[in-house]
This record gives sequence, C-alpha cells and structure tokens, in this order.
Amino acid sequence: MSTEEQSIENKGIQSISEFIDTNKNNILIAGIALIVLVAGLYYYQNVYKPGVEAEANESIFTAERYFAQDSLNLALNGDGLHPGMREVADDYGSTAAGNRAAFYTGRILLEQGKYEEALEYLEDASMSDELMAAQVITLQGDCYSELDQFEKAGDMYITAAKKRDNTLTTPYALLKAGTAYEEAGELSDAKSAYKKLQADYADSKWADKVEARIARVAAKQAAQ
Repeated sequence: MSTEEQSIENKGIQSISEFIDTNKNNILIAGIALIVLVAGLYYYQNVYKPGVEAEANESIFTAERYFAQDSLNLALNGDGLHPGMREVADDYGSTAAGNRAAFYTGRILLEQGKYEEALEYLEDASMSDELMAAQVITLQGDCYSELDQFEKAGDMYITAAKKRDNTLTTPYALLKAGTAYEEAGELSDAKSAYKKLQADYADSKWADKVEARIARVAAKQAAQ
C-alpha cells in the first residue's frame, strides 16, 4: 500500500471515529430503540397474539354450539354467562375467531332482516379460505338484494363467483348475479351471467332452467 493510500485510509478511519464520538448519544438511543422494537415484535408475535387468539377461541366456543343448534338469538347475543357472536366480533375482530364471529353475526342479522347492520359485520369478516370468502361476499350480495340495490348485488355476486372457480359456490353466485342484474334492468349483464352458468356449469343444479332464463332476458332485450 502506498503512502497516499495509507493516508486516505487513516483519514477515513479518523472520520468514522469522529462521527461516532460526536453522535454517540444518538447512536446509543437508536440502538436501544432497535432492541425495543425487535423485542416488541417478538412479544407480539409469540406471546400477545397467540394469547389473544386463545381467548377469542374460548369466547366463541359456546356461541358456535348455539349456532349449530339453530339457537340464533343465543348465538348472536350470548346467554348471560357466555358472550355471543356479536360481542366476540367486536372484541376480537383481528383474530381468526373474531372473523368467524363477524361472519356468523352478519349471517344471523341477515336472517333477522337487519340488512344494513348485517353488511357492516360481513364487510369486517376477512376469510383466508377462498370458499368461505366467496360465501361472505355472496351474503353481502344478499343484503344488497334485500335493500333493493340490485345492480350492486349483482356486482357482489360476480365478485363472489370469481373469488375461486369451483362447482360449489361459483354456479350459485352466477345464478344470483343473473337474477339481480335482471331485477336491476341490466339485461346484458344478466344474460352474460346466465350464459357463463350454462356454458361452464351445465351439470350444476343451479343451471336448471337457465336456458329459459336466457330466453326471457333475450325477449326483454328485443322488446326494448
């Protein structure tokens, strides 16, 4: 190494040393903050979050039993000793159990004719399983249908149909989309939904009489 290179290296080391000496308090604070952040993340992921998930699962247990027994009021509101779905959804919304509770709450409220309130909970129900996610969106469509917002309902049904292409939820959602669009007077969209049901899911029970539905929509279009 030449004398010039050695001089440059020494100046670099000196500059770093001076920077550390000048900013040692800030560096110390930044280091402590980083340690606290890492420790906090570890605690949240490995201690706090699993604990909350366990609490939520314990809280929803009795409500799910009531739902399975068709005791919907008890499932929704609890029995005085155990919380209902609504309370679990409100208190544990960020957990898997809280999302299930939001789904059940929305479904029960829909059956009770409380469509706007049902929508609020269904919109909060985030499902990682695509089949369940499609069901949640379909129920949102049902709420909009009951509120006579048929075009919005049709859009939700189409979203549900596209969520995951399968023989369980997709043909059902397409049929409901066609029906909703027809009610809204969106005949082109209605025919498109019916035709996709006919073409891709002809063996589904939901495709029964779909040819007649297509003909009916075509007749309405011709009459316009």
